Amino acid sequence: MLPLRVQFKIALLKKCFLLAILCVATLLPVSGFSQAKEEKPKYAPGREKHRNKTDEIGRKQGTWMFYNNFGEKISEIDFVNDQKEGIERKFYGYNKVREETEFLAAVKDGQYTRYYFSGQVAKEGFYKEGKKDGKWTRYFEDGSIRQEGNYKMNKRDGVWKTYNRKGTVVSQSTYHNGVDAAVIEAASQKKKEEEKKAAEKRAAEDKKKGIPVKKGLKSDSTVTPVKK
Repeated sequence: MLPLRVQFKIALLKKCFLLAILCVATLLPVSGFSQAKEEKPKYAPGREKHRNKTDEIGRKQGTWMFYNNFGEKISEIDFVNDQKEGIERKFYGYNKVREETEFLAAVKDGQYTRYYFSGQVAKEGFYKEGKKDGKWTRYFEDGSIRQEGNYKMNKRDGVWKTYNRKGTVVSQSTYHNGVDAAVIEAASQKKKEEEKKAAEKRAAEDKKKGIPVKKGLKSDSTVTPVKK
């Protein structure tokens, strides 16, 4: 029988040994479980130092960069738990920005800007919950306005104007729920004309049949033919 003091020391050593094993195990890869990864973007040139990151369960995290097979960066965006978050930038090549789009939880929400290759703004507007909303403007490359108007839940709304390079309005349309008011008016006028022609045709047919048409009475009303 070992002395009590020796037994206590042995038990303490066993506990320390088990704790050491557990600490080492947490630092070593465990078979069957994914690891957080950092990888060089596919097709990225050799000098690229950036690394795209995924967490332990394979979700994209942080800034990701994407390249075409020529080694040119085509886009970059931040991810939070595999969802786009913040400003996504797309490129023409040569690191020239083509467009910028704000995302919130993987949905377009906020400022959108498209650029000419020269860097001048070509188009700008806003998204709300994935749909165009608010004022949108297109520009000529010299910076003058080409077209402007408003969207409401992805549909044109109100007055839209188109300009020439001198700033003169060359066309103007008013939209309701995404449809040009002129188109609505034209459709309404066409319907009236079709109804008028149909009424005239019925009246002519009734006349041939000898059916008198009284003023204010529709030609297709039931009327007893006049006996000759």
